[in-house]
Amino acid sequence: MDDSRQDKKKEEYIFGLDIGASKINLFVGISEGENVRVVECGDFPLKNADEYDLVVETLQQAVQVIENSTRVDVRDVYVGIAGQHVRSHSFQGIVTLPAGEVREEDIENVKKQASTVPPSVGEIIHVFPGEYSLDEDLHIRNPKGRTGRRLGVDVQVVTARQNSLQNLAKCINRAGLNVAGFALEPLAAASAVLTNDERELGVALVDIGAASTDIAVFVNDSVRYTWSLNYAGNSITSDISQCLGVPISLSKAEEIKKKYGTCTISNLIEDETFPVPAVGNRGDVPCSRKLLANVISARVHEIFKYLQNDLKKCQVDTLINGGIVLTGGCCALEGIEDIAAKEFGKPVRIGHPKGMTGIQEAYQNPSYATGIGLLYYANMQHRDRKKSETGAQIKVSVKKGFQRVLEFIRTYL
Repeated sequence: MDDSRQDKKKEEYIFGLDIGASKINLFVGISEGENVRVVECGDFPLKNADEYDLVVETLQQAVQVIENSTRVDVRDVYVGIAGQHVRSHSFQGIVTLPAGEVREEDIENVKKQASTVPPSVGEIIHVFPGEYSLDEDLHIRNPKGRTGRRLGVDVQVVTARQNSLQNLAKCINRAGLNVAGFALEPLAAASAVLTNDERELGVALVDIGAASTDIAVFVNDSVRYTWSLNYAGNSITSDISQCLGVPISLSKAEEIKKKYGTCTISNLIEDETFPVPAVGNRGDVPCSRKLLANVISARVHEIFKYLQNDLKKCQVDTLINGGIVLTGGCCALEGIEDIAAKEFGKPVRIGHPKGMTGIQEAYQNPSYATGIGLLYYANMQHRDRKKSETGAQIKVSVKKGFQRVLEFIRTYL
């Protein structure tokens, strides 16, 4: 290991934790201003994410391996969240401007008003301000300094079910870690795979994991829409297990999906087959690879159709001028972007983690976008916290300086 790591201050290390349905990813990075250097990436298979004891045990093993490898204590982690318990809500706020001009405190007040939601909505994870309005003027990105009477804002509030967050936090705490913060997984992944041009034009990021498919629409620096679908990689695996004409286990179906799976049917030879072990050690049974591709493609088409229908239903499909970016483990399926392009009717690309130093080529895979993106997110949170602490220190320093001036005046004048 590089000895220079030992010289790094403890607060410069950042940690991202992605607990998925089939694996745990634990990432260690070093904050280098706006950039992050990857120190270590841990990939640990998870047999059953619904068994908390097993999750805790796997997480403890992950921490031990990472700490032994890096000689760094892993404690405060930023944790990705996704799934159907996560919801996105649109709210509006409006305030009267007492000074007749938009000040920083007015912007904060209108955002606070818009994001004051009833407890039944859930625990607030993120608040994303969209466009502002000032009297009759609409679609304002930054109203500060403008003259007017009433300031309005549209916000997107992302919430999660409180008991789900509490259970996840307990699980992480039992493994000896602290939750530094939660982050919407598509938001984290976006930090690692989206370009500035895509964000400016409006882009949808689709993260296809094992248990859920999560989508988020970004316009500029704001999230305008999020949704989670309960169909994803495990659904494809289940279809393979049931539809090949040969009874096979889910674990064997997953293996077949990874080894022989494709969404590109046209390239397959009509009679191309692959061996499937029959039940009871009765030898291998040949199965049609074209049948396998049809089974996979049918489910992938369905997943993208569900997403596209919801985009239209919520009237956000018109915001996506920069296309669709796919990420997550299912992106390993050949031709998946072609099906997405057909269903969405927009340009599609696969999103690979980018722009970080120290990252191994093996981890530039779409399946690691969330974990690596959490390092980006953690770094932004650290920088924002330092800025606010510096600002507070300056205010205290100015106040003390002013008090000393007053004392000097009272003493000598």
